[in-house]
Amino acid sequence: MSKPLLAALLLWSNCALGVGTIPNSPVKQDTSSLRYANDLDSADANIRLYAARVLRNRVKEAWRIGNRESTDIRVLEARQTLSDFDHMVAPRCMRLLDTRNVAGPCARILGLLETKAAMTPLERLLASEPAMCVRHAARKALKRIEGAQ
Repeated sequence: MSKPLLAALLLWSNCALGVGTIPNSPVKQDTSSLRYANDLDSADANIRLYAARVLRNRVKEAWRIGNRESTDIRVLEARQTLSDFDHMVAPRCMRLLDTRNVAGPCARILGLLETKAAMTPLERLLASEPAMCVRHAARKALKRIEGAQ
């Protein structure tokens, strides 16, 4: 390494040390379901996709626990979580079914939530001849919704 470059790095590192200490606790990140539901409306396709996948996993977990035949507190909380997702996420997912990168996760979410109002948008999605994985998710969601009626 050349001497002028080394001197510049040493000078810069001394200035950086004089700024102050790094805080002990990092800023907490918002990982609430409401935040991810709001991220579904993002203009960035990657943020929308990540939010849809996170919400799909959360809905799947609540569905798995909430469908048990029990009056355990975890089961009751999971059922309440599913109800919250039905009000918070389902309308956004129905609106986003024609968005290419989130159509699959949203179809799965609507199927797990058994949202009856989603039948028409899911049928419209199938009529638009989407990719095979999205078509499979939409068919499975429609069967699950029809079975719940």
